[in-house]
Amino acid sequence: MREVEGKVAFITGGASGIGFAMARTFLNAGMKVAIADFSDSNLDDARDQLAGDNRDYMTVKLDVRDRTAFALVADEVEAHFGKLHVVCNNAGIGMAELISRAGYADWDEMMDINLGGVINGVVTLLPRIRRHGEGGHIVNTSSMAGILPLPDAGGIYTAGKFAVRGMTESLRLALVPDRIGVSCLFPGLTKTRILDKAKEQVASAAGDIDPVSAGFAVAQENAMDPMDLAGAVLDAIRNNDPYIIGHAEFIDELEEQHRELMAAIRRDLPMDPRRAEFENGRREGIREIKAQMQAW
Repeated sequence: MREVEGKVAFITGGASGIGFAMARTFLNAGMKVAIADFSDSNLDDARDQLAGDNRDYMTVKLDVRDRTAFALVADEVEAHFGKLHVVCNNAGIGMAELISRAGYADWDEMMDINLGGVINGVVTLLPRIRRHGEGGHIVNTSSMAGILPLPDAGGIYTAGKFAVRGMTESLRLALVPDRIGVSCLFPGLTKTRILDKAKEQVASAAGDIDPVSAGFAVAQENAMDPMDLAGAVLDAIRNNDPYIIGHAEFIDELEEQHRELMAAIRRDLPMDPRRAEFENGRREGIREIKAQMQAW
């Protein structure tokens, strides 16, 4: 979607951190923006920061787990702007119980927001982009933990973010006929409020906080400015890039993981030529779908 001026974006988790940086970046590019967030204080802060700005935006309260509310908010956004072109499913949480001792409630909370919120955003908002036939773009926020797994303390978070990645890559292929681009955002350490709870626990030396979460909370002091990452998101929307990875400190680790995956392939086991033929056909089909994007 090369031309973004005048287009309408809907951002969940949009009142702070990466989401708010996206909102500001999109507004700077001449877009119209709906800033959706669950936190009243974040929404108040966003409104304060945008006070006096005469560009076209609106703020709405939204719990991304609430499907009925999602539809009502979408109606409100469409009533205000007329159409919807870009969706950024960005809302998420970062604290969870250790995966090795987590119960159902721990899994449900993390998955309902970090994965369920993305699903709800796609199911609710994708038909509204399709409806006007002008094309559009979807950005789903995963994490570097959606490529490189975190240990015990981040295990549930990792599971949800891996799922977001897989969902996004399949959706990218599925929406080519609609001329709707799809990108997956993989943030590393970025200055956001996702670890505020952990930082408070570290500062007060109170609570049972695991070393991994404590380490992340401290490391956030040197995290990336979300405006830098938001600029990369806008570039990806314009270029229809599949992946947005702004943290170059992961290059060596990504290469190492790729080597491990390739080394794990057993080349000594029998391979039926008919099976290979099927997979070659599937692969060629995906290549043809990707080639259609180049014609955009």
